[in-house]
Amino acid sequence: MMSEESETKSKRIRIQSGVMLFVCITLVSAFLIYWIQSHQQQPSVYSTGHMNAVPAMDENSSLSAVDSETADLQPDPVSSASSPDLILTQTTTRKPLLPDLKTVEEGELESTSWQNPFYNLFWKSQGWQFTEEGMESAADQVSVATFNRPYQKISVSFRVQVEQKFPDFELQLLTRHPDFPDQVLVSSVIHFQNDAVSISETAKNASQELKRIELDLTRAEPESVPVRLVGTGNRFVLSIGRRRVLTCAQPALQSGKECFLCFLTNRERVKLTSLRIEGE
Repeated sequence: MMSEESETKSKRIRIQSGVMLFVCITLVSAFLIYWIQSHQQQPSVYSTGHMNAVPAMDENSSLSAVDSETADLQPDPVSSASSPDLILTQTTTRKPLLPDLKTVEEGELESTSWQNPFYNLFWKSQGWQFTEEGMESAADQVSVATFNRPYQKISVSFRVQVEQKFPDFELQLLTRHPDFPDQVLVSSVIHFQNDAVSISETAKNASQELKRIELDLTRAEPESVPVRLVGTGNRFVLSIGRRRVLTCAQPALQSGKECFLCFLTNRERVKLTSLRIEGE
């Protein structure tokens, strides 16, 4: 009887010892796993922080490389001396300017005849420089200048400085939209080039060439070439070098409506002198 009790007690002790040993092994294993994982995470954190610092340098280098490769595709930087309105013109490329209604209504341009009105106050402009002798556009940006006085009928004469090739520029007549004062209803565009002159009508963002003439305006020596445009309200007559080169019907949308005279250049230096504006 005693032997059986001793044997039973011995079995219980062995079972308890086995349970304790299993528990100890489990705890030690868990501790080891935790210790290994915690030590593995430390290099990972360091590695991550180090790798974040390297791309920051690589990113700057990459951006510099991209800027270098796409420099020719970016617009020219805006000079701090330029007008704030310049940003509008450069982002909208060749958008003409209309004088403010208040400027037109309260302006001091009641006279219909003007000789050499080369003063900033007479123009809504950007990119053009005005002096006593004339007006000159910038070579590094789109330049626009609109005379503040409107005309229903207009005669414009001026001289263009030509070194050898006739400069590329536009003379525009802008009619304001009656419902949207800051928008153009219709414009007549006279485009001067060294080998051609054309007249186009632009309305509702659509342009239609009305007439075009091919001619050679090259000069053997630097010369101040006279140009004259007459707009009767129904017809255009254009003369270059005192020779009539083109006549064309004026867009019907401009008939009987006021127009603003506008000079526009696209990154080309153009110098105009002896400007005379007449009409009614």
